[in-house]
Amino acid sequence: METLRQTVDRVRTFRAAILERYRGTPLFACTLADVKRVVIINSSSRSGSSLLYTLLRRLPQVYSLTGEAAPFYKLNTDPDGFDLFASDKIPDPLLDRVIDRDGLARDFFSDLYCVEDEIRTAEIDRDRYADRLLLRFALQWTEVPFDAEVLRRCIDGALDAHGARHPLFDTEEFYLDLLERVVAAYPAVNPFYYDLGTDRVALRFPFTEIPVGPPNALCTMEEPPFILQPPHRTATPADLSDRILLLKSTVDCYRMNLIERLFPEAEIRVIHLVRNPAATANGIYDGWLHRGFFSHNLQPYLAGGDGPDRLSIKGYSDRFPFGGSWWNFDLPEGWQEYADRDLVEVCGFQWRSANREILTYLERSGRPVCRVPFEEIIRSIGARRDAFGRLLEFMGISGGEAARLDLSDLPVVQSTLPPQLYRWKKREEIITRLLDDPQLREMCGELGYDPARMEEWL
Repeated sequence: METLRQTVDRVRTFRAAILERYRGTPLFACTLADVKRVVIINSSSRSGSSLLYTLLRRLPQVYSLTGEAAPFYKLNTDPDGFDLFASDKIPDPLLDRVIDRDGLARDFFSDLYCVEDEIRTAEIDRDRYADRLLLRFALQWTEVPFDAEVLRRCIDGALDAHGARHPLFDTEEFYLDLLERVVAAYPAVNPFYYDLGTDRVALRFPFTEIPVGPPNALCTMEEPPFILQPPHRTATPADLSDRILLLKSTVDCYRMNLIERLFPEAEIRVIHLVRNPAATANGIYDGWLHRGFFSHNLQPYLAGGDGPDRLSIKGYSDRFPFGGSWWNFDLPEGWQEYADRDLVEVCGFQWRSANREILTYLERSGRPVCRVPFEEIIRSIGARRDAFGRLLEFMGISGGEAARLDLSDLPVVQSTLPPQLYRWKKREEIITRLLDDPQLREMCGELGYDPARMEEWL
């Protein structure tokens, strides 16, 4: 079986062969120091950041990565340079030693894009789009031995078929066409790991089993559900100075020291997206039981003999064969103390830890911050418009641009179940126990959530 370093090196080699074609292009002559404005969404997992990210990057003043930066961090971090299993934090003294900043910049620049309102299938730059898809497949399926030319033929065939039916590009329909061809060439690719409705995938792939465990045995770089990558316009050098780079990765709340180091010339502003612990913990709980969100295979640590020899999380480790070694979502400091707790306690711990990291960074750095409760985004159209008015003002964007966001119809993004207010009440009995934790209650107060009014939490 491959080691983690061998997997990382193989994925890097596959991607490097594709990126070599862009060595002399203007964007790749830039550095991350050329980025002048950064707005970063910081939140705990399952607090609505994917939805907010999807909406805000529709703005013409914004450019962004296609998804989270976490896969690029994994790809450009020396797995032998520090203890990967201590937590998601990287101590300041180790940043320059373990992070390949040139590699990270290259991967960022390969992925930056600007959203377009409408894409005509016949006008897509097919070579550039195929390269983007190849780069992404390598991050999603780290153990599949892809041949770039085989994948290109799959992409060309899918674009031909899609163009015959869809003059305007439909990302979900295209991916269903594409995955049919990719699965035929590489049966290990399972379409149920993509951010597509389960029913739609089941209709197109009736003989494919819905998976339960992680998509790769050793490690994940991109955590499922895997993003769908549309063929939007690639960012340009002018965008780095004229537009706002919008970032969103839940791991970033543990790595703002790295963000500061990556963008030394940028004005960095923080959107602190908060959500009540009942709804958030319930969403994290659903995610732990879902076929996605696998972040850390802790087996090397657990086999080392310095702590527990397996995860014994009640309601997870005793339910799944992979539950003794795979951790989901972020890995906070002190996770070992929760390796044998009830799953709901782990979820509350992750909510509290992420928000504590955010508050500590904001107090220390003094960076401008706009705190937005996710409840305001989902409560009503009026509350949503008010929230986005504040957000746009904070970002230095005219409030009139909110019309571009179509706030009357919220997209469903990275969801385990259909959105529903008060969904946490299906587990009210166990969720309520979280408030027995004095540290969690303290965080409730700091974020403005009154435990005495828990029944009102959306």
